[in-house]
Amino acid sequence: MSTEEEPVQKSELRQRPGKGENKEEKDERRVEFIKAAGTSAPEAVRPYINKVAPAVVAAWGFGESMVPVAIQVKDKGEELWVLAQPYHPQDIFPALIGLAMVFFGGDFPVLIAAVTAFKETGVQQSMQRSFMEIYNEFNDVLAQSAKDDTVDDDGDGIPDVEQIPAAQVLQRKMMLAVKTVNPDKLADAITSVSAGALTIIASLKLTFARALSLGASLGATINKPVKRNLTPILEASIDKQYHRWIEPGINYTCKMLAMSFAFWLQRIISAIHSAIKGGQMFTTNTCRYLNKYKMIDFDPDQSNLDEQVGYAIGIIGIYYQMFYGTPIILSLVLMPLTLCEWALKFALSFA
Repeated sequence: MSTEEEPVQKSELRQRPGKGENKEEKDERRVEFIKAAGTSAPEAVRPYINKVAPAVVAAWGFGESMVPVAIQVKDKGEELWVLAQPYHPQDIFPALIGLAMVFFGGDFPVLIAAVTAFKETGVQQSMQRSFMEIYNEFNDVLAQSAKDDTVDDDGDGIPDVEQIPAAQVLQRKMMLAVKTVNPDKLADAITSVSAGALTIIASLKLTFARALSLGASLGATINKPVKRNLTPILEASIDKQYHRWIEPGINYTCKMLAMSFAFWLQRIISAIHSAIKGGQMFTTNTCRYLNKYKMIDFDPDQSNLDEQVGYAIGIIGIYYQMFYGTPIILSLVLMPLTLCEWALKFALSFA
């Protein structure tokens, strides 16, 4: 009888044979971890942490499942790149990217400027190296955590992490991470990434200074009348304990709307720029590619024909971007780029 009661006495959590958790059980434990971490938050915030915990766990699981996919795609891409070298992909891909910029570059002005800054400000190599160092440290922690999940010091056939409360598991994993990570290497990598990110943001701020200035000015202009008219309505609609969030909420909303309008105007300018630049990229790299295969007999670096054709293609792209939109199906395909564009706009607005 004592053997039947022992598992219940040893843990506040469920007990089960040590054969590995299924997805539902793993998600439940992760929710418990988040709630345990939320116990140190202010009391007014804890209920919200408990409510969003399942959504955070779902995002956590999705990100975890995408890591091996991303690694596989990266490795396969590098393999295909090597195999494609006889066909001069260094000319084909810039030509295709240029053609995409001709017709859709206006949708991603900040992203295009960020990539340009990433390549031209000298931070590309240092940031790539630092990201790999952070990734390697993260992998080391995951490997040690996986080993820790199988530790059974008391020899009862059940891993120790499944027999202690979530708060203790969280503390145990944090101490494990502290012991595993190389602090000097991690600090240098984070510093390098932060410096590179600030360099890119500074470059983008200079590039889009006019749009940012216009957005800030418009936001300040509309903020006062919106606050005067909307505050009484919101105060009558929500509980008094949330009234302190009304003013900052209105401030940020006005700023975001004004910034969106300013970036819409900037998008028109960027559409013209991307169409012209994309047309030049397309024709120049296409001519180099054809020249390598002896399909044309002139050097694009010494000829004006590729520039002239590029300008003509750019004018077609400007017309398309002004009077037509990106097809819905293609918009779905480009959604990851759209999310990156929104994230960069948010960073520019509040950085």
